Amino acid sequence: MGRGLSVSLDLDGTLTDLAFVDGVWNEGLPRLVAEHRGIDYAHARELCRDAYLQEGEASIRWYQLSYWLDRFDLHHVDEDAVISGFTSRISLFADVIPALTTLRQEGCRLVLFSNAPRPFLDQEVCHTSLDDYLDEMISLPDDWGMVKSGEEAYLRLLASLDGEVVHAGDHLSFDVEVPRRAGITAYHIWRGTGAKLDDSLTDLGQLVDRITRGQNHP
Repeated sequence: MGRGLSVSLDLDGTLTDLAFVDGVWNEGLPRLVAEHRGIDYAHARELCRDAYLQEGEASIRWYQLSYWLDRFDLHHVDEDAVISGFTSRISLFADVIPALTTLRQEGCRLVLFSNAPRPFLDQEVCHTSLDDYLDEMISLPDDWGMVKSGEEAYLRLLASLDGEVVHAGDHLSFDVEVPRRAGITAYHIWRGTGAKLDDSLTDLGQLVDRITRGQNHP
């Protein structure tokens, strides 16, 4: 049974689809770069993409819009205004609320454990009312000054929670391989794109079944 268990959940690509964050990074910022540099939008998108890849998603700066605005000399641009321009795209996957409701009924402690900085995370939580279901929300870049690329984040999570912890997310490395190395049972949530494992779950209802039936082993 799930009682006494803490369930740690990724946000983007796991609970919410990627339309919002992709809009900010692949549309909003490139448009600003294009306007500022007087280049076409396609060229600006290529510049941004190359810069993101150069930084790498294991870097905390990858997730910080304020860093990218500075990097592209867009100091005059308000970070919150860029983000707000895409909040209409925030959307939960259909299985999220039923799954969170059941897990709460089972007595699980629900923790949002995300690489999303607060300006993104807070908007997503506000627009989806996720705070009605979550016991704790951790933005790793802003709250802990790190990202989920290393075991340190998960060891700290374990230390902060009593009892068993299960984590679920869509990133094969950050949400599956890294937490498993830290001794946490971790499930890959596959949302229809990217690599898929033999034990990937395709619906949060499957995660609920594993937990409520006491099958907390991938």
